[in-house]
Amino acid sequence: MFKKNELIDAIEELEASPTTFQNCQKLATFYLLYDHLYGNSRPELPTIERVTIIDDHGDSEFLQSVAGSDAQKVFVILDELMQTVKVLQPRLYDATLTMLHDI
Repeated sequence: MFKKNELIDAIEELEASPTTFQNCQKLATFYLLYDHLYGNSRPELPTIERVTIIDDHGDSEFLQSVAGSDAQKVFVILDELMQTVKVLQPRLYDATLTMLHDI
């Protein structure tokens, strides 16, 4: 019979390995065994967070202020700004979205 820590180790190893059909089949089997033997809760596994850093792309005050920042956090701020622009200047908002759609 499998020990709990052996299953957790196998799951962690497969989650860190390349995503192939064979690895996914093994991972599904290990999760099924874990659920059957130890309940429906998944083992505590580390989560991988992806952070995209904005490169330095220009000399404007805005581009300089966001250079090196987390893109997700910058987009949250820009989304709030765009919601304000949508209310105050709908034509500017529409024109900006048109330019973004054309990229």
